[in-house]
Amino acid sequence: EEARNAGNVILFIDEIHTIVGAGDTIDSNLDAANILKPALARGEIMCIGATTHEEYRRAIAQDPALDRRFRTLDIEEPTEDDSLLILKGQQQRLENHHGVVILQDTLQAAVKLSIRYMPDRRLPDKALDLLDEACTRVIIRTRHPDEIESNSANDVRPEDVAAVLSEWTGIPVSDLTADEKRRIANIESELLQRVLGQDQAVTTVAESIKTARAGLGDPNRPIGVFLFIGPSGVGKTELARALAQFLFGSGDAMLRLDMSEFHDSHTVARLIGAPPGYKDASRGGQLTDGLRRRPYCVVLLDEVEKAAPEVFDIFLQVFDEGRISDAHGRKVDARHAVFIMTSNIGTQENNRTPLGFDGNPELQPDFAAHLKRFFRPEFLNRVEEIVTFRSLSKEAVSKILDLQLGDLHRRLEGQKLRLQLTDEARELVLRKGYDPINGARPLRRSIERLLTRPLSARLLEGVFNAGDTIVATVTDDQERIQFKGEG
Repeated sequence: EEARNAGNVILFIDEIHTIVGAGDTIDSNLDAANILKPALARGEIMCIGATTHEEYRRAIAQDPALDRRFRTLDIEEPTEDDSLLILKGQQQRLENHHGVVILQDTLQAAVKLSIRYMPDRRLPDKALDLLDEACTRVIIRTRHPDEIESNSANDVRPEDVAAVLSEWTGIPVSDLTADEKRRIANIESELLQRVLGQDQAVTTVAESIKTARAGLGDPNRPIGVFLFIGPSGVGKTELARALAQFLFGSGDAMLRLDMSEFHDSHTVARLIGAPPGYKDASRGGQLTDGLRRRPYCVVLLDEVEKAAPEVFDIFLQVFDEGRISDAHGRKVDARHAVFIMTSNIGTQENNRTPLGFDGNPELQPDFAAHLKRFFRPEFLNRVEEIVTFRSLSKEAVSKILDLQLGDLHRRLEGQKLRLQLTDEARELVLRKGYDPINGARPLRRSIERLLTRPLSARLLEGVFNAGDTIVATVTDDQERIQFKGEG
């Protein structure tokens, strides 16, 4: 009524899909949409509405009478250059509002970093939010004089934008500066410190990651797609965890999916969500929701050979195009993730032969036959590297023992105690924990059974004093370890 009487008013309704059903009651279906229809039909008011494609299909398109009274215009996302011009247009307003000075490089950083690290949002909104938050961060910093390093404390710099983005995404954000390039160049040595006895596997993965991070890989595919083949307990999962730590700043930046839980065709819904109208349609998919929450991560597909063929079809699109659509049609960006599949296909047969994994590091012909039997050619063709893991030697397990004992040493240091193992005690732990078939997994149980549990009992008895060195020796029966404190 107000708009019609004024005559010179354009009525703008944001989220216009909300008028459908607004004001509807049990006694009357006269909602806001039906109230507007007569005035729109007679041309008495001019109205512009804004909504998303999804809400348009769900609400507006379901009411043909309302739909035909509007002309639909698709507003495309602005390009990078257009977004930069939009930010320049907002620069003065943000500077006046926050009392800061926004450098020109900062505008470019806001656009470029938002494109790269915020794929689930759209320009220019995401770049403006990033810039606005960076301005707020600078203002907060200037209120703490001890953090001001120069007279240009009110300048909003690209590193301020990067810091905000790091807080939002949970990963260390930076361009490939000289320091970052040097860090990536050292990826092999960093991974070798955590993954022992698998030098060839680490080298293969490191070289592939270097190619991707140097900008020479396909930008429309994930950072890496690997198939790890080898026996249990030889370091496949540990390499995935170490890669997550190195690339994304945390070992927790890993989405782990047990593919044995996706052995039926209907379990595809657990990956991408159930279609609208089906049970649990609102819950989302484990893969799509996981990537949407944390697009920069390592996706570990454990025991991939146990998944149903329909599940492999889902990953064909992910590995080839770097994206996936959930059950509601929403696209999820997978270009910034590393996909690692693990399998022990054929390892039992290989372990029966003297050759095993101790021969040529390349894929053995009989091993390739096992892969071809389980996986379709189009799936294997999308895997960048098939990485073989050897059975661990006793020397490698010995190094892993030192690595795992380090955790126990650090916990004892917190109680001002030191642990010293005699050669015989160390050899007993290694002998009980060494298993050529199961790799290093029995080693942790051996440490727990022979060291951690009996030592915990002695600590609770109060037989050691702060500053003592606990000497671990083997009992007479050569089956247990005893402890003695030395001041």
